[in-house]
Amino acid sequence: MPQLEIRSPTGERSTIELTERPIRFGRADECDVVLRHDAEVSRVHAEVRLDPDGRILVIDKGSKNGTRVDEGEVFRGASSFASRTIRIGEHEIAIIGAAAPAAVEAGAAGALFSAEPVGGMGDTQFFPSTRGFDLNQQRLSLLIRLTERIGGVFERKQLLEEALDACCDALGFERGLVVLKTQRGDTELPVSRNMQRDETGAFKVSRTIINRALLHGERAVVNNPATDLEGNLSESLMRFPICSALCVPIMNRNEILGVMYGDRITQGSIYTPADVDFLAAIAQQVGVGLTNLQLFREHMRSQAMYAELERARVIQRNLLPAAPLLLGRAAMHGFNEPSSEVSGDYFDYFALDQDRIGFIIADVTGHGLPAALIMANVQAAVRVALSGDADLVRLAERVNRLLCSNTSTSVFITGILGILDARSGDVQFVCAGHPGPLLIGDGDVQEHDGLGSLPLGIDPEERFGVQSLSIAGSHPTMMFYTDGLIEAEDGGGRLLGVQAVAEAL
Repeated sequence: MPQLEIRSPTGERSTIELTERPIRFGRADECDVVLRHDAEVSRVHAEVRLDPDGRILVIDKGSKNGTRVDEGEVFRGASSFASRTIRIGEHEIAIIGAAAPAAVEAGAAGALFSAEPVGGMGDTQFFPSTRGFDLNQQRLSLLIRLTERIGGVFERKQLLEEALDACCDALGFERGLVVLKTQRGDTELPVSRNMQRDETGAFKVSRTIINRALLHGERAVVNNPATDLEGNLSESLMRFPICSALCVPIMNRNEILGVMYGDRITQGSIYTPADVDFLAAIAQQVGVGLTNLQLFREHMRSQAMYAELERARVIQRNLLPAAPLLLGRAAMHGFNEPSSEVSGDYFDYFALDQDRIGFIIADVTGHGLPAALIMANVQAAVRVALSGDADLVRLAERVNRLLCSNTSTSVFITGILGILDARSGDVQFVCAGHPGPLLIGDGDVQEHDGLGSLPLGIDPEERFGVQSLSIAGSHPTMMFYTDGLIEAEDGGGRLLGVQAVAEAL
């Protein structure tokens, strides 16, 4: 049997086995699983159970903040199948031992419909998606007005509601719904009107009609199911009962995005091929609108990403020294050339007193704004704590503990903290998982093995040691660098490596 592993915001975990008996989740004590200390969870938030086919059915009980499955969109008062995760408030519920989801089909995914084998169709007519539209002047005017209305909508649910309401008004639907394919490979039902469920939780709509539109792009006109005595399709329609129905695919170019469906359950009038053409024309505009919304969202995400990178770039630029530092006989220069918009590389140097220069060079995991903010915090900590009489080991331990307690386990920093004595040329430094410096003399470059400790931010109990070098002898220049230098590629696509850098120097 599949199991649910419930992970609370505080890190607590518990496991429960799934059966066909519904398991209620919420804050109320009467729930089977009580999710405490989470303001986003409703009293009775959701119900989870296995359906007769062994699939995991998640039913949101009209919660305030909704439920999410498999990283999809939040839904409220509706159902969806789950295969990987369920999100209720701040609680993450992992699904263990679930069967893989079936291919995209309305009856095997988020939108649930009654199943029936396909038999004779009688008064039910299907038309290919390539069929042209036969619209009179009145319906063409309605379509133009709807296009104008949804053209200025930038929220998906509002767009679908506008379109479905227009269909209900113009075509006399008493019930209606929209089914959409998801990026996960299943389906969802974001908008519906007056839809009921049967005893299994399935929507009272024929799966065959939905799937012929969803999988094959066919338009369907269903009339007088009581006279359609051949096959089980009419039996399912009579059981609901349905007097007449229309179903069309939502398409953009040749891609099927979803389905629009509407029916009448009390009126005896019939639908015509012209009616399904009108619904298909509306669905086509919905497909264009959904595609434009996706493009708009991608544009906004790109804009947000560019804005974040620009903020990170400004932070990084302000962190780096603006000019070389000259102190006595010593000079310290720095150069940064990020391989992307914002790298995690960082250096700083500043005078500690009249004779000594403090410096740091570091490489933060990651890129963008998070790396830039970590760099800013490290710079602040080093500038405050690094003084002329500072203990480099204690400083490294302090920064290490700070990172361990305030960042995730995936964040760490390789770096070198040091002090240069401008009078003697002595350099003392602590190396935390960072490449050692290159010692440069007349016609000679030597690589110093850092022999350092673990990077900062991995183990709060890590021990560090001080190393000493001098630039007063035969190698009067010392170059510290990040691994981006030696991992850069030459014209042939090969990594430069230390040897190529040394030869260039």
